[in-house]
Amino acid sequence: MDAQTRAMGGSRQEKEWVLPTEVLPFILGSGLEKGAAGKKDGNLELFEKGLEKELRKEDSIEQAVSKMVKMALVAEFGPSLVIARGASKMITTITRAIMNDAKLRRQALIILDRLAQ
Repeated sequence: MDAQTRAMGGSRQEKEWVLPTEVLPFILGSGLEKGAAGKKDGNLELFEKGLEKELRKEDSIEQAVSKMVKMALVAEFGPSLVIARGASKMITTITRAIMNDAKLRRQALIILDRLAQ
């Protein structure tokens, strides 16, 4: 990665990072292969179908958010992460973070409402 250095007044120097142009397609998503894009679609389908099966009308909001976190982890990283030792602490921490942030809680409730039909 390129870094251009400019001399400032005195002995102090500021380094300015210049983003290489070959990285931009990956950041913007246009450099993704069709396989990677298909995998993301598959992960989303897995998440939605799994969450639809797991959600119950009797679940509290916190239980539903916890199930959503588990399904997101399973869809993204596979079921082995969720059953791994210490995963329950991680899931609880993520669930609490979502529940304590108004914006995240609202987004989670929108997703849960859509999938809890």
